[in-house]
Amino acid sequence: MARARRRDAPILRRRVGAAATESRTVLRHFLKTRPWWQTVLIIIGFVTVVMTFAVLILGLDDKPDEVTLTGEIGSIGSIDFLSTVSRAVGAPVEHGGEALPLDNGDEFLPALLDAIHHARRSINFSVFMWDGGTFSDQVLAALLERQQHGVPVRVLLDAVGTIAMPDKAFAPLQSAGARVATFRKPTVGNWTRVHRRNHRRAIVIDGRVGFTGGMAVSDKWLGHAEQPNHWRDVMFKVTGPMAASLQAAFADVWATAAAEILTGPDMYPDRAAEVSPDETPSFIHLINSPADDDQSMAYFYLLPVLAARERVWIATPYFIPDDPLKAALMAQARRGVDVRLLLPGPHIDNRLNRWSAQSHYADLINAGVRIFEYEPTFLHSKFAVFDGRWSVFGSPNVNARSRHLDEENAYGVLDDSLGRRLEQMFAADLKRSDEIKLDSWGKRSVLARFLQWMSKILDEQS
Repeated sequence: MARARRRDAPILRRRVGAAATESRTVLRHFLKTRPWWQTVLIIIGFVTVVMTFAVLILGLDDKPDEVTLTGEIGSIGSIDFLSTVSRAVGAPVEHGGEALPLDNGDEFLPALLDAIHHARRSINFSVFMWDGGTFSDQVLAALLERQQHGVPVRVLLDAVGTIAMPDKAFAPLQSAGARVATFRKPTVGNWTRVHRRNHRRAIVIDGRVGFTGGMAVSDKWLGHAEQPNHWRDVMFKVTGPMAASLQAAFADVWATAAAEILTGPDMYPDRAAEVSPDETPSFIHLINSPADDDQSMAYFYLLPVLAARERVWIATPYFIPDDPLKAALMAQARRGVDVRLLLPGPHIDNRLNRWSAQSHYADLINAGVRIFEYEPTFLHSKFAVFDGRWSVFGSPNVNARSRHLDEENAYGVLDDSLGRRLEQMFAADLKRSDEIKLDSWGKRSVLARFLQWMSKILDEQS
């Protein structure tokens, strides 16, 4: 067998050499048979494609590698903490309303349909993903019924998130008078921005009831995450001033996509008699349209980590931390703060994201961070709880896309009862998760280490 391989080797080398010579001949012939200006244009086109790839995929270099504070940040819930977060991200501290977590589709879909059924003045509906199926059929039927009864319906779609949904699915709704607009369709004019998507969740009924969180319209969110093809997720029903604030997350992107500015009491009910600064809870709603050098979404997660004194519990489907967040999590764990990450296990829609997250495991675990991978199905929950008092939830993931590329919206809410409820949900999910231990993690295969290392190259688009 060895002799046979040695006899074949010269033949293989001759074939490879011949192929290379033929390729060079074809290229020279191609260049010689075309005018010089065509050759120049081809070279310019090639360089443009390469440079565009570099800008889009590797060009998020404005983020700082390290963040320092001028002084100690106030503890979670203090006036100093709220003021610091508000000014750092450019969003006001507001008061009043309620946030109710809805566990999986079994709780979210009935609550959503009930809110739509009781709509009387307006329905504004924006999610990132919209797939056909049972979930979609029920939502479209409910929206159509309200539009036919005179309630104006507006649906904002993302061109990428709804790529599998045919336009004809919305035709009956539009024929009844509803407005349907699509955010940033790929065109020649926006090709350098087409990778920046509208990832927000902003569903608002009558300006008084809203829904935001991780879910969208797809059969993935049916049921109670009892099988692998049904995702584990949490949606949040917000009311009062929180819902009024959520309207803004719909309105500014809608104005761009539909050339219509929302005005009037049907969109913004009078809040003067509804809320005062003395009401609780206090909240900050960050509506993010990121530029390359905008760090507001990064700081919205970083500052509560730095302010925590007891616990930092984060659940996210895509964990691609920047350097300041990773350093803060490790520093807090070393100080004795209970830092826990709840991340997806083997069930995930993008393995590169999981491998990239896993590339950080050893550093984090060495510092004392506890990492859990959810086993039954894909964990798509997006929330964090700090010291059981400050809860962060909404559309963002803890990754580069949410920090620097996509339109996002997130709430930070100071509410002890909400914090306790989310900690209970977090703890329940930990019981169905596998904790990653350093000794066993160090024994992973060479292939696994290679895949984790390679996946970090794509972190900026994860």
